[in-house]
Amino acid sequence: MEKLLDYYTVTAERDSGFWVGLPAATGKTVAREEWLRHMAQDPEHFQLVTLTAEVLTNYSTAPEDVIERAVFVTWSDEAIQ
Repeated sequence: MEKLLDYYTVTAERDSGFWVGLPAATGKTVAREEWLRHMAQDPEHFQLVTLTAEVLTNYSTAPEDVIERAVFVTWSDEAIQ
Protein backbone atom coordinates (compact mmCIF):
# COMPACT_ATOMS: atom_id res chain seq x y z
CA MET A 1 0.00 0.00 0.00
CA GLU A 2 1.37 3.40 -0.92
CA LYS A 3 1.98 5.97 1.80
CA LEU A 4 -0.20 9.09 1.67
CA LEU A 5 0.94 12.47 2.95
CA ASP A 6 -1.21 15.34 4.18
CA TYR A 7 -0.89 18.21 1.69
CA TYR A 8 -0.21 21.80 2.85
CA THR A 9 0.54 25.12 1.18
CA VAL A 10 2.66 27.99 2.48
CA THR A 11 4.03 31.32 1.25
CA ALA A 12 7.72 32.06 1.83
CA GLU A 13 10.01 35.06 1.39
CA ARG A 14 12.36 34.47 -1.53
CA ASP A 15 15.32 36.33 0.05
CA SER A 16 15.28 34.62 3.45
CA GLY A 17 13.39 31.40 2.72
CA PHE A 18 11.31 31.98 5.85
CA TRP A 19 7.63 31.14 5.81
CA VAL A 20 5.35 34.20 5.89
CA GLY A 21 2.73 32.29 7.89
CA LEU A 22 1.90 28.81 9.04
CA PRO A 23 1.32 26.12 6.42
CA ALA A 24 -2.37 25.78 5.56
CA ALA A 25 -3.89 22.32 5.30
CA THR A 26 -5.62 21.74 1.97
CA GLY A 27 -7.65 18.80 3.27
CA LYS A 28 -6.11 16.66 0.52
CA THR A 29 -3.57 13.87 0.52
CA VAL A 30 -0.93 12.97 -2.04
CA ALA A 31 1.02 9.77 -2.64
CA ARG A 32 4.53 10.05 -1.19
CA GLU A 33 6.18 8.58 -4.29
CA GLU A 34 4.33 11.04 -6.53
CA TRP A 35 5.41 13.95 -4.31
CA LEU A 36 9.03 12.77 -4.44
CA ARG A 37 8.87 12.78 -8.26
CA HIS A 38 7.56 16.36 -8.19
CA MET A 39 10.35 17.29 -5.76
CA ALA A 40 12.97 15.90 -8.12
CA GLN A 41 11.64 18.11 -10.93
CA ASP A 42 10.90 21.28 -8.92
CA PRO A 43 12.48 21.27 -5.43
CA GLU A 44 11.77 25.00 -4.88
CA HIS A 45 8.02 24.47 -4.85
CA PHE A 46 7.52 20.83 -3.84
CA GLN A 47 8.98 20.24 -0.40
CA LEU A 48 8.72 17.60 2.29
CA VAL A 49 8.66 18.58 5.97
CA THR A 50 9.82 15.81 8.27
CA LEU A 51 9.49 15.82 12.06
CA THR A 52 9.76 13.17 14.71
CA ALA A 53 6.83 12.59 17.04
CA GLU A 54 9.16 13.43 19.92
CA VAL A 55 9.87 16.92 18.53
CA LEU A 56 6.14 17.67 18.45
CA THR A 57 5.13 16.14 21.78
CA ASN A 58 8.35 15.94 23.84
CA TYR A 59 7.38 12.31 24.25
CA SER A 60 7.35 9.32 21.97
CA THR A 61 6.96 5.63 22.61
CA ALA A 62 8.94 5.01 19.42
CA PRO A 63 11.64 7.64 18.73
CA GLU A 64 11.88 6.47 15.13
CA ASP A 65 8.27 7.55 14.43
CA VAL A 66 8.50 10.13 11.65
CA ILE A 67 5.77 12.53 10.59
CA GLU A 68 6.01 13.77 7.01
CA ARG A 69 3.94 16.48 5.34
CA ALA A 70 3.88 17.49 1.68
CA VAL A 71 4.25 21.28 1.44
CA PHE A 72 3.81 23.32 -1.74
CA VAL A 73 5.70 26.61 -1.43
CA THR A 74 4.60 29.77 -3.21
CA TRP A 75 7.31 32.43 -3.08
CA SER A 76 6.18 35.90 -2.04
CA ASP A 77 7.32 37.47 -5.31
CA GLU A 78 5.23 34.90 -7.21
CA ALA A 79 2.15 35.67 -5.11
CA ILE A 80 2.37 39.35 -6.11
CA GLN A 81 2.31 38.64 -9.83
